[in-house]
Amino acid sequence: MFAVFVLALSACSRRAPRASASAPDTTHPETIGTPVAFRLPRAGGIVAVYRLPSLEEVKWGAGRVSSPRSAVGVDRVGRRLVFRDSTGSVATYDLVASRERVVAPHGSLAALGSDGTLLAVDTTGSVIESEPWGVRVWTGSLGRGVRAAFAAPGGRLLLVRHAGTDSVAVATRENGVSGARRAPASTARTASRDGDAVAFAVDSGVVVVEEGERARWFVRLAGKPSALAFSPSGHRIYVALAEKNALAVIDRFAQKERNEIALPGHATALRMDPWGRVVLVRGAAADSVAPTWVVSIADDDVAGTLGTAWASDLPTVTKEGVVLVRQGGAVVARDVRTLDSLGALAGGAGDLWFTGRGSPPPATASLRAAAADSGHGATPAAARRMPAEPPATTYWVQVSVSRNEAWARALAQELNAGHHDAQVGPPADSTEGWRVLTGPYRSREAADSAGRALGRPYWVVDRGPRQ
Repeated sequence: MFAVFVLALSACSRRAPRASASAPDTTHPETIGTPVAFRLPRAGGIVAVYRLPSLEEVKWGAGRVSSPRSAVGVDRVGRRLVFRDSTGSVATYDLVASRERVVAPHGSLAALGSDGTLLAVDTTGSVIESEPWGVRVWTGSLGRGVRAAFAAPGGRLLLVRHAGTDSVAVATRENGVSGARRAPASTARTASRDGDAVAFAVDSGVVVVEEGERARWFVRLAGKPSALAFSPSGHRIYVALAEKNALAVIDRFAQKERNEIALPGHATALRMDPWGRVVLVRGAAADSVAPTWVVSIADDDVAGTLGTAWASDLPTVTKEGVVLVRQGGAVVARDVRTLDSLGALAGGAGDLWFTGRGSPPPATASLRAAAADSGHGATPAAARRMPAEPPATTYWVQVSVSRNEAWARALAQELNAGHHDAQVGPPADSTEGWRVLTGPYRSREAADSAGRALGRPYWVVDRGPRQ
């Protein structure tokens, strides 16, 4: 997931340009959805946005954050940045609402599932589930002694618990804890992205505890494991060996070692490119700047070497193949294949960084912009009001269709609790279902903005006036 390279900074150090009226605006349709990097000031302040890979600052109009300490991740839909604040609490910054929210207290474990669900476990064992539209606490408690927590799709939580011995279990909001299995004592552990297996580094190899019938299995390795990482698909496990200059590659489905990849030195940490092109390997170093070897997964070979400090946020690899790294006091964007420099920003290394895509503005901002463009000169108060009678053609955001009226009304209530104006549309005949919708909106663009703000799948539909 991450990387950094060693180059002279004379070619890449330049001052961060100030935002100005002439700067490109990410709320423009041409910039919505483009690759960007988000910069959270370490001392707190305005969130800044930079176009990737050039690292040119873009006009964003984002809000403020308090002092961030470390990164947790970005949700799947790319609308929330998740981090720990200066107190160690788990917090989110909503890129659509431009708002920071504390989700879980100091000392909580936190994990993002591949579907964007944020799950946190506090020191008492309570589970906090956070979605863009709100936060809820699960009934019951996992108890004390939770050592590690991994979020899995579908609101599932994989947890490693200690109660005399270690065990791996699955927890859900509806059913609580189930399927506990014995796990080895280990200092390094990781879970597959699909949440169906947890791998543990032990003295002589790797133990894998899986869901389902395959249960627990072991692969002996010629060297003591020090770090592990699943491939994005979950079919390989990459293992750093403390006593050898090599990565061991385990075939998960054959349950045996597949091969070794030679390294220039001992590996101490691994980060996987989420799109499976490279694995970043941190070498041993006397100071904070260690060699980082970029290992090509396709070639089973070291493609290049970088020198950088590792932190919770950087180095990282984007979907578009940009490696964002720290070099001295600068942040540098590099090509994941050639490692060539594509852009640099002097003075940014001290802040917290996330990568993602430009998000559209909130629906209210879209409506105000549309009113201003039409020359009607709507006042802010007028821009916040919908007309008494919707126009002949209106646009709605449809969230779901269900045969279950109670389920549809419960979903609408949940959306309304998250400050989305949701309602339930009854079926017109026996062939239709109960629809959960928000709206109406004056334009398809405004409806699409509101749909993105939901942080869940949606459809934009156009209809006549509401009956």
